[in-house]
Amino acid sequence: MKTINYFKFLRILVIFLLAFIYSGNFKSKVLAQSNISLSVSPPISYLQVPPGTTRKHTVVLENTGDKTIVVMPSIVDFSSDGKTGRAIISNELSFPYISFGTTEIKELSIPAHNKAQLTLYIDVPKDAVEKEYPLTILFFSKNGEYIPNFGLQGTNSTKSEISGGIGSNLVILVSKESKLANALKVVSLKTPKFIDSFGWIEFLPLVKNETISSISASGSAKILNWKKDTISEFEIYPDVILGSNTRELRALRPGITPDKPETGTFSYKPKFLLGPYQIIVSLENDFSQQQQTSKYIEVVYAFPFSIILVAILGIIITFVYIKKIKKS
Repeated sequence: MKTINYFKFLRILVIFLLAFIYSGNFKSKVLAQSNISLSVSPPISYLQVPPGTTRKHTVVLENTGDKTIVVMPSIVDFSSDGKTGRAIISNELSFPYISFGTTEIKELSIPAHNKAQLTLYIDVPKDAVEKEYPLTILFFSKNGEYIPNFGLQGTNSTKSEISGGIGSNLVILVSKESKLANALKVVSLKTPKFIDSFGWIEFLPLVKNETISSISASGSAKILNWKKDTISEFEIYPDVILGSNTRELRALRPGITPDKPETGTFSYKPKFLLGPYQIIVSLENDFSQQQQTSKYIEVVYAFPFSIILVAILGIIITFVYIKKIKKS
């Protein structure tokens, strides 16, 4: 009897909890959160500051929601993942020459359907080390409110949102040179050396930026058959590689409109492949104000491995079958 009463009590408790979860109070809270909408611009900026000079940088926040949002700003480092260009946020700041000015700004209030500006001040001393500093200006809700559509912007994205807050990336180059040389180098193509004749040729160029400043990739790639004929060509998408960093390149393909190109893969799939194929990646670099093209060549070999495997299996099966017949 006690066991029956115990299960009745559990059933009532579960019903009570479900009723509370789907009550009006819980729903109103979700609706209130869905009205919060905050955006930041520019999503990413590049700024060169020579040693011994000062610069200003302004970030604009827009509240398109129905209630006032109070955010807390901060500045931290970000780094690249070395492959896709996705930005990885740090908890520290290695660039000591940036601030919100003489007045410390702990929070920023943005009324509904209004904009707010935040100005950053950069003061680089004459003896500063010349290098690139990738930074993120973060904004978190003071009241812990949820801002929809979070996800940190990488250098290959058009968004500027981050998980748990919203941010704007700022890449600062400390250098006295007005123009730095471009120096991209292919590290590898990440493609197998041998492929099946019924497969396809696919490669993923990993390049390294050997300078201290960010560079937009530029160049082309092509595949040559054993007769040295070009059988496939690709343009390289102008992805940005941070200074002294690596990144995997993407192919450029025409978009729906000329001003909106799309990305693709470096892939070639014919009906049949056989023999050696050359993959040539050409990158446009700028050494000492002189435009040069650096090339990376790798050879892959295609053989009918699947046909050979089927033939071997057929021979083995035939041999076993004949042997069994003889025994019988």
